[in-house]
Amino acid sequence: MGRFFTEGLTLDVLSCYQPAGRSKEIKASKMPYEGAAPLPKQSQEDKRNHIAEAAAKVFSNMGYLSSSLQDVALAADMSKAGLYHYFKSKEELLAFILLKNTDSFLHALRARIAENVQNGMAPKDSFKSLMQTYARHLNQDQDLRLIVLRERHQLSGRYKDELFAKEQELFRTLREELKKVPDVEEDLDLNAIIFLFISMSHWLGYWFKEGLPLGMDEIIDQNIRIILKGILKE
Repeated sequence: MGRFFTEGLTLDVLSCYQPAGRSKEIKASKMPYEGAAPLPKQSQEDKRNHIAEAAAKVFSNMGYLSSSLQDVALAADMSKAGLYHYFKSKEELLAFILLKNTDSFLHALRARIAENVQNGMAPKDSFKSLMQTYARHLNQDQDLRLIVLRERHQLSGRYKDELFAKEQELFRTLREELKKVPDVEEDLDLNAIIFLFISMSHWLGYWFKEGLPLGMDEIIDQNIRIILKGILKE
């Protein structure tokens, strides 16, 4: 898969090149006309996000270990030297993707909690909506969900520690909301419940394919129902 992905990507990049005789014409067409405001430049953050999006596709299709920064540079339509200006290593790039994704998770969960409190939602309904937010946020981007599942263990040192700290915060956020639900069986371990839910949500993104009898949202809702009610009739 990696070989074909790289070849296809190379062809896409090469197809953008024009014969030498037309280079001046192409450059001129990109210049602003006289008196126009300067063309907007991408900020440092925009550039890093653009590279991260390209890298996510490369890592998802080729695998982290099988890909290189040259593959990422091609996908981002820039030189490898230019990429090094924003990321010094492949591991730094992977860490940026995973940490940003985890921050996005935390923001989404906290926003949902605040909204539920404002609306006076009952604890059980609030926790249910929080699980829906988590699972849908996780599975809205196929590249990211595969990287989270398959590549997070590639990080080491401070990157690994920083990601682990954020993941613990994410876990605690879910557990604290579960603790507010009054009718949970007393002999059930709350940590085990949260781990079960997280595992179900992450593996769903790995095996789910379009065209199944149930859609993604329907499977998420069914998984949440299993967490809250079990699978046996009372």
